[in-house]
Amino acid sequence: MGDRSSIEWTDATWNPVTGCTKITRGCDNCYAERFAERFRGTPGHPFEQGFDLKLHPKRLSRPLSWKRPRRIFVNSMGDLFHRRIPVDFIDRVFDTMEAADWHVYQVLTKRSSLMESYLRRRYARSAAPSHIWCGVSIEDHMATARIRHLQRTPAAVRFLSVEPLLGPLGDIDLEGISWVIVGGESGPNARPVEERWILDIRDLCERKGVDFFFKQWGGLTPKAGGRRLEGIEHNAHPSTAPQPIGHGREKMNFQWDLDAPPPSIEEHSKAKLNVLRSYLRAYFDRLNLNLQREEFKLDLVDGFAGGGTFSDGGETLSGTPLIMLEEAEAAKERLNRNRRKTLRFDCKFYFVEKEVAHAEHLRRALTQSGHRIDDDRIVVRNNRFEDEIDDILKEIRRRQPRAGRAIFLLDQTGFSQVPLMLVARIFNELPAAEVILTFAADALVNHLAETPALVKSVAPLQLTASQIHELIQYKEGIGGKALVQRTLRAHARTVTGAVYDTPFFIQPQQSHRALWFLHLSRHPTARDVMIQRHWQLRNTFEHYGSGDFGMLGWEALESKTLPLFRFGEIEAEHMKTRLLESLPNELARLASPQPVTVDAVRHALANETAARFADLDEVILSLFREKEFDILNPDGKMRSRALRQLRPTDRIAMPSTLLLPGLSRRR
Repeated sequence: MGDRSSIEWTDATWNPVTGCTKITRGCDNCYAERFAERFRGTPGHPFEQGFDLKLHPKRLSRPLSWKRPRRIFVNSMGDLFHRRIPVDFIDRVFDTMEAADWHVYQVLTKRSSLMESYLRRRYARSAAPSHIWCGVSIEDHMATARIRHLQRTPAAVRFLSVEPLLGPLGDIDLEGISWVIVGGESGPNARPVEERWILDIRDLCERKGVDFFFKQWGGLTPKAGGRRLEGIEHNAHPSTAPQPIGHGREKMNFQWDLDAPPPSIEEHSKAKLNVLRSYLRAYFDRLNLNLQREEFKLDLVDGFAGGGTFSDGGETLSGTPLIMLEEAEAAKERLNRNRRKTLRFDCKFYFVEKEVAHAEHLRRALTQSGHRIDDDRIVVRNNRFEDEIDDILKEIRRRQPRAGRAIFLLDQTGFSQVPLMLVARIFNELPAAEVILTFAADALVNHLAETPALVKSVAPLQLTASQIHELIQYKEGIGGKALVQRTLRAHARTVTGAVYDTPFFIQPQQSHRALWFLHLSRHPTARDVMIQRHWQLRNTFEHYGSGDFGMLGWEALESKTLPLFRFGEIEAEHMKTRLLESLPNELARLASPQPVTVDAVRHALANETAARFADLDEVILSLFREKEFDILNPDGKMRSRALRQLRPTDRIAMPSTLLLPGLSRRR
């Protein structure tokens, strides 16, 4: 197994399982068995047990360490769908393939019915990822039933490996098949292949428009007979290719081309666009409440900008760069309606896109929308974000030497394309900045392992080997995934220097793993505006819990089943009921022995609950009326129990009779 392969139709092999058992005559002279059995009994050798079936958990994360995109033949030394392989181990193999999605995986089996059953279950409610190709191996017309199983498999790319070809296939049905590989048998007992059998398959592929790859004639060695068929090498592959890791699969699944319509958008991507649009609208309004303000400056940065537009049911949908521009223009018009003196908007936009074709498409989309690209207002850079950040920060500091107000959208795929120290640098140089970061939290949790490959892949997250060990202990302990997620959130805040974070949990259709659409900031108002997007957008994003403390980030330490929190009226009432019970304990901790301001309470509890500041204020006032504590003005005077609105400077004072935290008069 390695990141290079001599097999002509792939680039690398990956064997999380080795060994197999024979089920058809195509297995009689198995090359993998012949190779493995040479080392049976050799101490310490990977094939010390010969070709006996063996699982290799330590190999599961290996593709994550291969940063150069490549085609990977999965299980060249076995069959992933052997009946003795546990389903949960197959799940982990597919988890890796979904996580390391800059590669293309070629999954090949003779156990076609088992593969069909597995994939139909795994992708019953979502599309199968386009970078995972599924194929079956057939050797003659007796094995063509496997093709029907493959055709019913929910795979984006289906292929046939007709090797060793031991007899004519006949007029097979290639409906839904993208690729056919043909080869003769090799080895000391190789059975001969007839040219007519191969030509029949080639001609059928040409008639049906299916890519045809001729691997070898076979013989004593694989290369003994060469690869030419009627004097020509046939090397066709399906068009889907491994993608650069710079953006990851989600962005790279979106292919922008000046000569083609924009790519179709997926529902989870539309959800992210809705959050961004909603947040920008609220951001502009919240920061411009002062009608006497004369100028508003803001810099908006999209580090993974894409091509600017999408197709959505026959209509063109704005991508993130256009949304930023549209919301700035709309805010300028909206906020100047009732002002005597015009509020001058001074917004500058930076759009960074690595792929040349995508950057060209973005420029055209901007121009067609009436925007002029120049370095004064709209900057488009065809480069990696990390190579542009120096100039962007320098320009923002020049424009805003005091405030440094900026919003960075870093819509990466995976968990390591944006180093957390880069985010820390943004906050260090621009304290008023906010960062919205896509983070594949589930992918990281699923692949936690104390291996060099994993340690290397999480280096951008500033996770040390000892921290990885600790996370694995959490994962395998009582807290499980919930505790790991909470720890990762705290780690992200610590490393980046962000004080507040609001994670939206997203479930992409093509994946079983949740993503975070993570909003990071240093100001509680920014956090409050973003949590309001949860309530406005309701259950576009999924959270689980009761809404009170520990809600965000999976507080699942005590229960394996938590209700889906839909951010609706019912959840709001249930959340407030729970907060009435739990808030006294939190206030006792914060306000003993000295009173604490309402503003300080908001700040201290912001990351721990689904509540908005208005919700917390309502609960505090309810408890105040029930005489759970006193509320004082800044001068220390008692406020009326009929108080209807809190001020940030009001102070909460716990009664002297409350001797122990949590021992309140409500009990």
